[in-house]
Amino acid sequence: MKKVLHVLAIDDHVVVLEGYHAIFKTLNGKHDDLNFIKATDCKSAYELIENHKSEPFDIAVVDYSIPNYVEKELYSGADMAMLVRRVMPECKIMMMTMHKEVDIMTRILENIKPEGFINKSDCTTDELFEGFKVVLSGGNYYSKTVANFQKRLESGILLDEVDVRIIKLLAKGIKNKNLNKYIPLTVSGIEKRKYRIKRMLEIEGGDEELILEARNQGYL
Repeated sequence: MKKVLHVLAIDDHVVVLEGYHAIFKTLNGKHDDLNFIKATDCKSAYELIENHKSEPFDIAVVDYSIPNYVEKELYSGADMAMLVRRVMPECKIMMMTMHKEVDIMTRILENIKPEGFINKSDCTTDELFEGFKVVLSGGNYYSKTVANFQKRLESGILLDEVDVRIIKLLAKGIKNKNLNKYIPLTVSGIEKRKYRIKRMLEIEGGDEELILEARNQGYL
């Protein structure tokens, strides 16, 4: 029996919301109708969630970086997703973000456990279409950047922002002796960092091998 598909999409860019709407209309073949509801910040999203407790959403597409709602201590899309989890436990959650920081990615994966998680750096229309389709059919969908991060998280191999910045500078051709002009560490401190990074990534070679392995693992 067909039913109405209830979708909540939260993003502070209207053109992005319209894009999501178009994709869900295309995917709506198994349902009689599509109830697509948009929110552009934490406040409007909070009000919509409160007003739909008796008719929960089937899926919520939530961008991490949205205007906050300080009065309710909602500061990001992650907070909104956690609210959806509490209020509508059957609702599938699709997180969207440009962020690659360890703390943000870890919080989303471990606390929210979204059915879908796409990093916008991987994002194409085909990627979105496939992601929404998989999640609606009951599966999990993580984009390449997220999947690579999850593997590193599970293995305990996580480089911090300074580590990644060092590798990116090396990839741009910055010489080792000049790295301290870009990184607030001494030359010896940077060398110790590089040694630790290579041990974590199990690299025995030089900078070229380090850059290659970092690229393979999704850091670059």
